Amino acid sequence: MSDTHLEIERTYDLPADAALPDLVGAGGIMQTDAQEPFELDATYWDTQRYDLVAAHVTVRRRTGGHDAGWHIKRAESDTVRHEQHFPLTEDPDTVPVEVLAALFTERRGRGLHPVVRITTTRTVTRLLDEDGDQVAELADDQVVAERLDDDAPADPDTWREVEVEAVEGVDPQIAHELFAALDGRFAAVGAGPAAVASKLARGLTGAPAPRLQTEEKPHKGTAARALTKRLRKLRGTLLRLEAGLRSGASTDLSETAETALGIAAVLGSYRPAFADGDAIDRAAAAADALAAVTARAALADYLVDRLPRASSPAQEALIDSITRERILASTRQRRDDATREVVLSLHEESFLELLDALDDAVERPQPTKWALRDPKQVAQDVSAIEKPRVRDLVRAAVGDDPADEAGDREATQRAWHATLRARMAMDVLGDDAFPHALWKRIGTAADVLTERVRSLHALEQLRVQAGIADRVGEGTFGYGVLAGDRVRVAEDSYDEAVHALNRV
Repeated sequence: MSDTHLEIERTYDLPADAALPDLVGAGGIMQTDAQEPFELDATYWDTQRYDLVAAHVTVRRRTGGHDAGWHIKRAESDTVRHEQHFPLTEDPDTVPVEVLAALFTERRGRGLHPVVRITTTRTVTRLLDEDGDQVAELADDQVVAERLDDDAPADPDTWREVEVEAVEGVDPQIAHELFAALDGRFAAVGAGPAAVASKLARGLTGAPAPRLQTEEKPHKGTAARALTKRLRKLRGTLLRLEAGLRSGASTDLSETAETALGIAAVLGSYRPAFADGDAIDRAAAAADALAAVTARAALADYLVDRLPRASSPAQEALIDSITRERILASTRQRRDDATREVVLSLHEESFLELLDALDDAVERPQPTKWALRDPKQVAQDVSAIEKPRVRDLVRAAVGDDPADEAGDREATQRAWHATLRARMAMDVLGDDAFPHALWKRIGTAADVLTERVRSLHALEQLRVQAGIADRVGEGTFGYGVLAGDRVRVAEDSYDEAVHALNRV
C-alpha cells in the first residue's frame, strides 16, 4: 500500500552560523513552536544513466522522523511536488517491487542502484496562526551528502538549508503568498531561495550522470530547431498521458493517438534530420506501432458515444432499448479491450527504446546538415516523398472495391494513417514552409478519410451485432436503421475521398 500527497514548499540557503529570521507577523504567522532536533538517514536511488533525476523524480529509503519509509517525489515546479509513500522495508539494499512498478517509465525499465546517502540533523519549528492552528512547518537542516559512485570525492559535501512546507490541503495560491512574505524575512539574515532545487541534486554535484549532459539547442530559423521543439512537447504530452493510462485514470485516447502519430511523423517524415543508426529507425517503427494501437482505441472510444445514435429524432424513435443497450455494451467492451492493448504496449521494450530515442533527440540533439537548413528547403524534400506516398495510398483506398469488406477497411485505414501523419509532419514547419494549398488539401483528405474509417468500422460492428441478435431471436430492425445512416456517410466520404485524391 502507498499514499500520495501534494507537497508545497520553499527551500532557502542559510549561512551555517546565521540565526533564523523572526517570522512572526509574516504571511499570517503569529506564533512559533520549536521542536527538539532529530536525525534522518536517506539513501537515494537511480539508474546508471540517472534517468530519474533527468525526469525530476527522486526515490529514497529514509529512516528517522515520523514518515520513515520509501518515498517517490515528482516535481511539478521548484516549489510543488507530488510525494508518494511506501512502507519501510527491512532490507535496505533492495528496492520494493511496488516502488519499481511505480517508476517503470521514469527509469525506462532499468534497474536502480544507490547514488547518494544524505544524513540530516533536522530541527522543526511549527508556524502557527493567531488561533494556534499550524499553517506551515519550518525544517532547519544540517546536511551531509556522500556520493556513492566510483568517482565520488573522499570528503562528503555539507551545507545548511531551511525548508518551509505549507500544511497539507492548503490552497497553492495561499502557500505561494506565504512564501513571498517569508522571502523578505530570510533575505534580511543573508538567506535566499535555494540555488539547487533539491538535496539530491546538490548531493550529486559532479556525478557522472549521462542524462544530465545536454547539448545546445539547434540555431533559430533552422528546421532542426522546430523539430527539437516539437519532439520536446510531444514527449511531455506522451509521458503525461501514459502515466494516466498506467494508473487507470480517465485518459483522452484521441489525444494519445494524435501524440503517438505526431512522434511517428517527426521521426519518419524527417528521418534525414537524425543521425544514421538503428536506434532512430526502431524508434520510428515503435512510434508507428503505438500510433496504430492507440488509434484503434480512440476509434473504439468514439463509437461508444456515436454508434448507438441515429442521425435524426425520427430515426432515433425507431431504435428499441434492447438494441441500444446491446450496442452500448459491445462498444464499451471493445473500447476496454483496445485500451488494455494500449497499456500492454507501454510495457514493451520497444516503447522504452522510443523514450530513450526521444530523450536523446530532445536533451542531446545532434542535427544533421540536412536539418540545419531553412525550413522551406527541408519542406521541399519532405513534400517530394510524402505527397506521392499519400496519393498512392488514397488511390488504393478509393480504387475498385476489393472482394472483401475487411480489405476495404484495411486499405482505407492505411491511407487514413498516412494522410494524418503527413498532415502532422507538415504542421511541424507550418504552411510558411509548405505550400498552403498542399497543406490544406492534405488536411481535407485526412478529415474525409477519418469519417470514412469511422463509418466502415461502425458498419462492421453493426453487422456483427445484428448477426448475434438474429441468432438469439431478437429484432434486427434497429441495427438496419443505424446501418443505413452509416452507409450514407460511407458513400459520401468515398465520393469526397475521390475528390480529395484528385487535388493532392
